Amino acid sequence: MKPAAIAEAALGRLCPDWRERRLLVAFSGGADSTALLLVMHELLEESGRERLRAAHVNHGLHRDSGDWAGHCMDRAHALGVPLACREVQVQAEGRGVEAAARRARYEALEALMEPEECLLTAHHQDDQWETLMLRLLRGTGIGGLAGIREKRRLGPGWLLRPLLDVPREDLRAWLDRRGENWIEDPSNRETGFDRSFLRNEVQPLLRGRWPGAAATAGRTARLAADTRELLRDLAEHDGRGIARDDFIECEGLLGLSPARRANLLRERLAALGVAAPSEARLNAALDMLLNAAADRHPEARWGGVRLTRRRGRIYISPP
Repeated sequence: MKPAAIAEAALGRLCPDWRERRLLVAFSGGADSTALLLVMHELLEESGRERLRAAHVNHGLHRDSGDWAGHCMDRAHALGVPLACREVQVQAEGRGVEAAARRARYEALEALMEPEECLLTAHHQDDQWETLMLRLLRGTGIGGLAGIREKRRLGPGWLLRPLLDVPREDLRAWLDRRGENWIEDPSNRETGFDRSFLRNEVQPLLRGRWPGAAATAGRTARLAADTRELLRDLAEHDGRGIARDDFIECEGLLGLSPARRANLLRERLAALGVAAPSEARLNAALDMLLNAAADRHPEARWGGVRLTRRRGRIYISPP
């Protein structure tokens, strides 16, 4: 199936009224985002192109980044698609260059979005596979196995990824058949970054033995995403009557199994935009908060959040 047909089906599932919304394509100039921009231009050929625009974020991390911005401007102009260019400062601050660049990029894109606009990114099947492999190697739960989300809220609008079921190879073959060109970021060939190492060294070996590994990883992510939704529903059910915005009743928590206690606390933290700590730290904190002597006021902290026990309740103070 052609990328355009897959993207159209995905958009119809993720956002049924996508043809009536404003659409913003994240356009780096690489093969994947070039394919996405051309796909959207093709899908809106008969009507709606006036609602399509693109955005390029210059991270300033490569000496040719200015030329890449120029390439994107020329390409968008040739298609008649308005392009917004933004320069960002990438500050690693202990998180790593890749993570810092990703954060700066999404902040810049979010700032460009209009109310209820859909931001489209070109993440594909192989990106999903890479993400799952990285998270498995670092240790993850069901939320991590859900991988890259197809749809989520972002600022005033929505972030959609309509190419997650398309292999990287298919996108490039489609571009080649059309005689298109794109930017090749040399950092994608370096193996110093974890993701690039997996892409260039590990995945070719695995694909040689298991050709369908990327598609299998995609199915795993979808199943994990379904399980994650069930766990959210379970946390909502368990929290009825014992949890409020800022506290959870200790007696009610003790009436749950250890796994459900941890699940409820994770979801309360997620609602505050705070990632839960490791399984060991979370369970240790719950044990301390629930089982400390009655005359004690135990406290746990992480991610800017403070959990304290007072008068039979665990209070959650957000950042």
